[in-house]
Amino acid sequence: MKQQSFKQVKLYIMRHGEAMPAQALQGDAIRPLSPYGEQEVVMNSQWLQQCLAEQGVEKLDWLLVSPYVRARQTAAILTQQVKVAEQLDCADITPEGNAQQFADWLFVQLQRRGHGTHHVALVSHMPFVSYLVAELDARMEPILFPTAGIAELTLNADAMQGTFERMAVAEPA
Repeated sequence: MKQQSFKQVKLYIMRHGEAMPAQALQGDAIRPLSPYGEQEVVMNSQWLQQCLAEQGVEKLDWLLVSPYVRARQTAAILTQQVKVAEQLDCADITPEGNAQQFADWLFVQLQRRGHGTHHVALVSHMPFVSYLVAELDARMEPILFPTAGIAELTLNADAMQGTFERMAVAEPA
């Protein structure tokens, strides 16, 4: 009988920073970060870098990013603070994304990637991030993510389940 390896992966789910208000003729996908949102992202990115350093981790193995402008800007600021081995734009993690389908896809990808992937982050939007936490950890109800907030989960890729650990929020003064 084959023994399960129970691959553990740390997943950091980050909501983009505060964005500029929607304009009448502009689509939601092109809204940029506000100056305050940029500051939020810097502070929370510094928290993540420190969190990884405390674990003896030098970089994220994989960063998944929504194609929306504010998420891409958030990722650009994040990668100034945190080293990333591989980044992927992911059209499935927009505000309207299906959390259940994405969670299934993520677990399959983690299993395929093998034991070299231990620290993964994604930058996305409400309500997707909220539903994803609830999808990954069945004990959780969807939670409200503050802008630039980061939820930390521990995933068991073999069992296809996760455990919510904490929500990190650092706000500019």
